[in-house]
Amino acid sequence: MADETYITGKVDAVRNPSGDWVNTQVFREAGNHYMKHNYYVADPWGTPDWVSYWKNERTKSMKGVTIGGSRITGEHYNYLNYTPIKKVGAIRGNKADKITGFPDFWDGDYNYFWIRQIARYGVIDMLLEDEEKELVLKMDDKAQALKMKELFESLNLFVQIEEGFLGGGFNLIVGKSRRKGYSLKAAAIGSNAYFTKPNKLIIYGAHDKKYLYPNGIFGMTYNNINFINANTGWAMPSDVIDRLGSGHIKASYIQYKNGIKLEKGFKSEIMALTFKDNPDAARGKDAEEVFFEESGAFGTPGLLKDSYKATEDCVMAGAIKTGMITIFGTSGDMEGGTYDYADMFGRPQAFGLLPFKNIWDENQIDMNVGFFHPINWNMEGFYDKHGNSDKEGAKNVEIKIRENLIKHGATSTEIQSRMQEKPLGPSEAFSAISVNTFPVLELKRQLQLVKGKGWQMSKGTPVNMYYKDGKVIAEPIMDGTAKPVTSYYNVPTDTRGCPMIYEQPIANPPVGLYKIGYDPIRQDEGTSLASIIVYKSAHRGTQHSDIVVAEYIGRLETPSDIDRIAEMFADLYGTKIMYENEVTGVKTYFQRIKRLHLLAAQPDRVISKNIKNSRVARVFGCHMNGQLKDAGERYVKEWLLTVLDYDEHGAAIRVIDKIYSIRLLEELIAYNRAGNFDMVSSLFMCMFQIQEEELGKVYDEKDKHKNAKKLLEMRRKMYKKR
Repeated sequence: MADETYITGKVDAVRNPSGDWVNTQVFREAGNHYMKHNYYVADPWGTPDWVSYWKNERTKSMKGVTIGGSRITGEHYNYLNYTPIKKVGAIRGNKADKITGFPDFWDGDYNYFWIRQIARYGVIDMLLEDEEKELVLKMDDKAQALKMKELFESLNLFVQIEEGFLGGGFNLIVGKSRRKGYSLKAAAIGSNAYFTKPNKLIIYGAHDKKYLYPNGIFGMTYNNINFINANTGWAMPSDVIDRLGSGHIKASYIQYKNGIKLEKGFKSEIMALTFKDNPDAARGKDAEEVFFEESGAFGTPGLLKDSYKATEDCVMAGAIKTGMITIFGTSGDMEGGTYDYADMFGRPQAFGLLPFKNIWDENQIDMNVGFFHPINWNMEGFYDKHGNSDKEGAKNVEIKIRENLIKHGATSTEIQSRMQEKPLGPSEAFSAISVNTFPVLELKRQLQLVKGKGWQMSKGTPVNMYYKDGKVIAEPIMDGTAKPVTSYYNVPTDTRGCPMIYEQPIANPPVGLYKIGYDPIRQDEGTSLASIIVYKSAHRGTQHSDIVVAEYIGRLETPSDIDRIAEMFADLYGTKIMYENEVTGVKTYFQRIKRLHLLAAQPDRVISKNIKNSRVARVFGCHMNGQLKDAGERYVKEWLLTVLDYDEHGAAIRVIDKIYSIRLLEELIAYNRAGNFDMVSSLFMCMFQIQEEELGKVYDEKDKHKNAKKLLEMRRKMYKKR
C-alpha cells in the first residue's frame, strides 16, 4: 500500500519508487471542483479564460495528462472527471451508502486504459513526442524492441505483454469480475470520442438490446452526453438523430443554404446494434471503436466469432488498422456464447487480439490470454484513497469466504458458482458451472494447456489402421495429411477424421486391462458423429492407468465403416466393445463377420444397481436412459479427479492432467443432458465396464461436500503467494 509520508514536501509527486500511488487526486481536480461547487469553471461563458479552460480540458481528454512524472491516458482522464456515477460512499465496518460522484482512481483502471492505448497505437505513439518517435522508428529492429520494452516498463503496470506485441494494431478482449464498472468505462470512452473525434462512428454491439438501451451501455453513454452538454463548453446539438429508444445519436444539426437542407456539425455518431441471429449487423460500417458487450451471453456457439469476423473490416482500411474492437463480458453472466468468448480469450493471437501472459492463474504464466480484472483488484474495502489495491488481502478474504461456505455445507457446484461470480483468475471466470457437475475449472485449465502447448498432436499420433496377415497395423500418418476431428465446436467440412493413439498397447495385455466405449451413428445419412474411446485400466507394471489411450471421432460413408474401426481397436488392444445398443446395426455387423465375441456383455450389475426392477434383456451393449446417465455422470466425475501420481513438488497428478483430447475436454466442459455429446457417451460406456468390475461401490451425497473441500484446496494451492 502507499507510503503516506512520501508526499511530504513534494506535493507534485504522485507515485513512489515502488510503484504505489501517493497522490492521485491531482488527476481528478476538475471532477472534485465540480462536486464541491456544482460547476467546473467560474469564468463567464464565452470569455477568453472560459474558452481557454475548455480547450485545455479537451486536450487532456484527448492526449492524457502527465503530472509528477506519471501519466494517464485521455480516456482515463475523461472518465475520472466527466462521468457521473453511483458509487460507494464512506464505509462503516461492512456497510456503506451509494452516493453520486465521479469514479475513484483505481490502479486496475490505470492498467486497463493503458493497455487499450497500447493495443491500438503501441507504446511509441503513446509515450513519445514526435521528434523522439522519429528517432526510435529509425532504430534497427533490436534497438527498437528494447526501447519499446523500456517504455512499457516505465508505466509499471500489473500486466505483462510479450515484447513482440508492443507496436499496436491489435483488438482487445477483456475478462472481468462483476461490479468493476466496465460498462461505465466503455460508455465514457464512447462519449469522450463523441466530443473529441469528428466524423467518427462508435458502435456498441450485443446479442440482445437489453444490454444496450434504454438502460444498458448506450443508455449510459447517452446520459454522459447529456451531462457534458449541460455542464461543459463542449455542447453539441443532435437535431438530426437523437434516439435513446433505438440506440442512435449523432452530433449534427440542420442548416439551410439557398433553400437547400444541409447537415452540419461535428458529425460524430454512436450506434447500438444487436447481433442476435445476424452476425453481419455491423458489416459495411466504418467505425472508430466497436464494443461487444456481455460477450459471454452472445447466443449460440459460433455467433460471437462470426460477428467478430464480420466486424473486423469496420476497423480496417485494407491492411491498415483504423479503429479497434473491444470484446468484454462479465463472469457469472455467461450463457450460450461462453465457449466463443472463452476460446477467444484463451487464444488471443489467433483472433488479432492483444495477448497477455497469464499472471492470474498459478503456473500458467507461459500461456497467453486476454486482459483480466479479477475480484481482488480494487475490491471494495481493499483499496486505499489513492487507488492502490491490497490484492493479497482481498484474495485471502475471498478464499476465507469460500472456506466458510464449505464449512456450512456448500457443495462443489455452489463453490464453483461462487468462483465464477467472483473469480481470482480466468480459469474460474470461464467455468461453465451451470450446465454440468463435472470439475469444469480443472477441465478448462487443462484445455488451455492442451491448446496452448499443442499437446494433442505432440502426445497423440494420427494413424491409419488396417489388417495385415491377420493383425492390426496402426501406421502413423507423418506427411501432414491427417485430419482428425479435434473440436466440438469447429467441426471441419471433412468429418471422416482418423484414429488418434496416445499410448500403444502393451504386449499380451491381460483380460480387462483395456476397455472400449462406442457411440455409433444411427443412420447412413445425417450430421451426427460416431465416437470410440479406448480406456486403459489400472495394471501393475504399467506407467499410467485409468487414462484414455486412443480415440476416434468422425463419420464415414456407412456405419459399418466405423464399426470396422471399433473392430480394429478391439483387436489392437485385445479387448471388447461396449456400445449403445439402441443402434442395432452394430450387432448386425459383428454377427455378419462372425465376431460377436468382440462385443461386451451388458453391464447387468450396473443396471440392477441403478435401475430398480430393470427388465432389459439385451445380451450385448448398454441402453442409455436417464438413470444410467445419472450413474455415468457420477462415475465420470469421480474418475476425472482420480489421483494417478504426485509430481516432484508433491502436487497431485489427476486423470484430468492426462487428457490430451481437445474434443473430449470441450465436451466435458459443455456437457448437459439436452445436448449431443458423442465422446462423453463413449466414456460412459467405458465407465460402466469399470464399475461392473468394482462391485459394492457406493456413492453418497456427502461426497459432494468432500469434493467441494478438494476443489477449494486445489484452488488455494493455485493461488498461493509467490
